[in-house]
Amino acid sequence: MKVVHWGKAKKFIRQNANAASPLSLWKRSVVEAEWDSFADIKETFNTADWVENFIVFDIGGNKFRLIAICRFELDSLYIQDVLTHEEYDKSKWKGQGKKTKKAKQI
Repeated sequence: MKVVHWGKAKKFIRQNANAASPLSLWKRSVVEAEWDSFADIKETFNTADWVENFIVFDIGGNKFRLIAICRFELDSLYIQDVLTHEEYDKSKWKGQGKKTKKAKQI
């Protein structure tokens, strides 16, 4: 699986140094993954959730959230945002999925 927009994660890491290791481990797992459906993602990351056309990953023991869109047919995962748990809980990111091509949950 290709990780697209990794620059968003790198920017987050510059502001949250303690996220570097867990995000790197997450990326390694994604790059090695062969996913064809959301069920496959759940096998790799059992805490992943489907929220408003996005996949939300819990990173670093629930300290961070990575919000992404997975295009299974393109073997690509697009990072939409990386947030602290507190930022995620404010829900400002929600509704952004309406502007993007609707992802399909399989």
